[in-house]
Amino acid sequence: MKASKRTPKSSLATQYQAEARRLAGCATTIERQFLSVSLAKGKELEPVGRMAGATT
Repeated sequence: MKASKRTPKSSLATQYQAEARRLAGCATTIERQFLSVSLAKGKELEPVGRMAGATT
């Protein structure tokens, strides 16, 4: 029987974050444009109520 390797949770978290970034790829130009507009316009243009989606 093999002894299992124990890794700290912080190490696992950093590994998962690195893998998620690798799998996500680069942002498209449209995504960058949405982000830049949202940063410029601020939170007042965020949807509220039914437009924001269902709350669970």
